[in-house]
Amino acid sequence: MAELNMVSQQLKDLQYFNHLSAPGPLKLESNFNFNVEYAPDNSRCRATLYHCVKDRTDGPEHKFFISVELVGFFSVTGSPTNEDKKEFHVRCYEQLFPSADLLVRQVCAMGGMPNFGLSRQKISKDNVMVSRPLQPKAQTQTPPTEQPPDQPPDQPPDQPL
Repeated sequence: MAELNMVSQQLKDLQYFNHLSAPGPLKLESNFNFNVEYAPDNSRCRATLYHCVKDRTDGPEHKFFISVELVGFFSVTGSPTNEDKKEFHVRCYEQLFPSADLLVRQVCAMGGMPNFGLSRQKISKDNVMVSRPLQPKAQTQTPPTEQPPDQPPDQPPDQPL
């Protein structure tokens, strides 16, 4: 059975502004994105959580906006099946969301909006789609006799993780 353990997390981006002129009711809209990418050997994964909340307006200028992008790095032991990956997707979200929510709550409290937090999304392994892992591109090398002497050998492609 495969196991998942958080190694670290990183705040990639946090944006905030509050140009509201007075307290009162506010219509909000929320955007959310969460994905998990695995290393080609499935020994680790990276989960990225993005959540933003802004006022709903017909004009181009918003009066309130907050967004957070948080990345979690996880180690995976064993050989995860697609069912394991679905479960890991949910568990990665459950481990990252509290940190993202805490960051948003602290920033909003300092910005004059106490008690404002993110809404936890309903994520179930039944709604998770597992795609095939990304395969490294096949490399072709020119035989040494045909390679110009001043050209360095091909470098391996960057791995996604």
